[in-house]
Amino acid sequence: MRIMTFNLRCDFILDINNRWTNRKDMVINIIKKYKPDIIGVQELTNVMHRELVDALDEYYVVGTPRSKKMFVERNDIFISREFHVEEYKTFWLSNTPQKVSSSRWYSVFPRICTAAVIRDDNGNKYRICNSHLDFLFTKSRVYEVRKILSFIENEEDKENLPTILMGDFNASPNSKVIEEIRKYNYNNKKFVAVQDYKKEIYNHTTMSKFKGKSKGIHIDYIFVTDNLSIKNTEILTYNENGKYPSDHYPLISEVE
Repeated sequence: MRIMTFNLRCDFILDINNRWTNRKDMVINIIKKYKPDIIGVQELTNVMHRELVDALDEYYVVGTPRSKKMFVERNDIFISREFHVEEYKTFWLSNTPQKVSSSRWYSVFPRICTAAVIRDDNGNKYRICNSHLDFLFTKSRVYEVRKILSFIENEEDKENLPTILMGDFNASPNSKVIEEIRKYNYNNKKFVAVQDYKKEIYNHTTMSKFKGKSKGIHIDYIFVTDNLSIKNTEILTYNENGKYPSDHYPLISEVE
């Protein structure tokens, strides 16, 4: 199974030549080239969502916007139609996880996690979680990741499944946030970062900043429970004539 996490960069007016209309085709091209089975995206607006759904009909797309505002973002999961979607939901990383737009007072924006359970034709099932954590405060990110891990534990009590947790966590590899995920241990399962397959990847930034940089912060992750095997992991520096599809590089991994 090929998994990708990809912060698409919202359509921001100050990006000028890197506005979504100039990047959309590159995003579609990279997805069609690498053919991931599962894609967790971040910073997807409703307009971007509609355009990608139209262009990528080989995927189911599940998720909900994080609020009802016009230019709101969403963390959707794109799921290859080779799989069956058993269930999905979006919940808010707050004290009221079912309340739309809810957040902690110290979070800059409402933050969400999109979760799905999928099944392949052999009956194997997997749990997928995709999120984008607060960009400003460590306190917020730690709270948010604990809410996600608590959700996973509650779901594990219902059905014990291999689990994939991914997204833009706005946190470095040695941060408290990533430590929270690494120390997770439930039903005798732990999370392993796919980057651990090639630890030198941590030396490469996951942010292109539209310039093709290799040095810088590493903040995008895919974690899998240790009942899945990691076969390969790459940061994709795909570009077209020096133009990049996002200010983040997609992270892609093969697991089974």
